[in-house]
Amino acid sequence: MRDTPFTVVALWCWYDGRAFHGYQAQPGVRTVQAELLRAFAEAHLPRNPVVAGRTDKGVSARMQVLSAKVLRDEVEPSAVAARLAPHLPEDVGLVMSRPAPQGFHAAFSATSKTYRYELSRDEAGDVPLLRRAAALVPGTRDFRVFHFKTSEVRARTVSRVEVFEHARGVTLEFVGAQFARYMVRMLTGALTAVSTGALPLEVLASGLDAQVPFHCPLAAPEPLTLWSVDYPPEVDPFSSSDRATVVPVVRAHES
Repeated sequence: MRDTPFTVVALWCWYDGRAFHGYQAQPGVRTVQAELLRAFAEAHLPRNPVVAGRTDKGVSARMQVLSAKVLRDEVEPSAVAARLAPHLPEDVGLVMSRPAPQGFHAAFSATSKTYRYELSRDEAGDVPLLRRAAALVPGTRDFRVFHFKTSEVRARTVSRVEVFEHARGVTLEFVGAQFARYMVRMLTGALTAVSTGALPLEVLASGLDAQVPFHCPLAAPEPLTLWSVDYPPEVDPFSSSDRATVVPVVRAHES
């Protein structure tokens, strides 16, 4: 195989999504991708990075992963984040950059993503009931009742939904592969509709197991954070100690 002058770099990116019209570049609005492309150009690293998954307007990321090719003789992979940092706004940052195996792809190499949704005590409602509702979600199904209708209808796997109580309120954590558009927000809307008494648990169950449609509420985007992206150990650019790095996360209920 012909030797290439490029090396693949994995970048751990965070952002406060509240001031962005989503990740994907769009004309006339501020997006995370546009800020990153500008930073790459200003740092003389004009390679369009591939993203693990696009986030919607208002959604933040603690760990968004990008993969990019850089000239092998121009910059060390571990120095790419520092080179880009001066060109980024204060609500977008890079935690670190690491060398990745040739062929690594931020999206296609990923095995799962973790999202966290922050709820106030009032929004969470009856927490034991919220846990009962959350326990119905894990599994492999098409989830057609719980995602935007333009998304492809196909089997998707949610491996875990956890409910954590803490001083600020309640956190819903979703772990799974290939979430459809609005899927986490619609699942959150349905779960909290159950826990606050607006939706019978049986209606949620029939929507999940038999695809019986109902009016599924769409939870607001601002309390949602892409928490992490996971890869098989043999291709994961980030070590366990890397992944233990503390990254400040903007909470939706903080000013």
